[in-house]
Amino acid sequence: MNRIFIFVLLYIFNFNVPSQEFHGGVLLGLTASQVDGDSYAGYDKLGIQGGIFVTRELTSYLDARLEIRYASRGARNPASDDNTGSYLLALHYVDLPVMGALRIKNYGSFELGLIPGYLFAVNGEDDNGTLLDGALVDFRKFDLGILVGGNIRIAEKFSLSLRYSYSIFSIRESAGDNYSWFGKIFGHSHGDFNNYLTMGINYQIR
Repeated sequence: MNRIFIFVLLYIFNFNVPSQEFHGGVLLGLTASQVDGDSYAGYDKLGIQGGIFVTRELTSYLDARLEIRYASRGARNPASDDNTGSYLLALHYVDLPVMGALRIKNYGSFELGLIPGYLFAVNGEDDNGTLLDGALVDFRKFDLGILVGGNIRIAEKFSLSLRYSYSIFSIRESAGDNYSWFGKIFGHSHGDFNNYLTMGINYQIR
């Protein structure tokens, strides 16, 4: 499976093509996330994302896009009058999103793709302070998610991206039963899943 994935990437981004077919740049933005399966609801965990991207023009209306980025996600339950207990879970990933982008004239594009991710750090806290290592175990190192969204062109070299992403496989086994509409569509009955939104600014260098 890994060999097939690598082969497809090498084929799509074959560098033995005219340089004008490639465009590269940087991206920076925000994430709003929750973890499906736990007892906390709402995209209350805010974070950041940032990285680089390269696109290749496949046809006059279709691009392939590859990114390397850092993106934080997780869950947060803010303290309130109705709930005195606070909770924060921060998951830190290096992602390699790969997607197809359908261009819509000069207005932008519609995107669909996959997000392989590597979890390199986990931390959190609650009312008692920093969560102990024992409460942060059993998270899978690798995450694979789907991505759907779009880019809106706002200037010659700038575009605004809005995306929704969800884990295909669970990021941790659990007995939780709190799932979003997306999780319920796929019949999830156990496990935790990343469920998050991203908003970013893309700057095309060339």
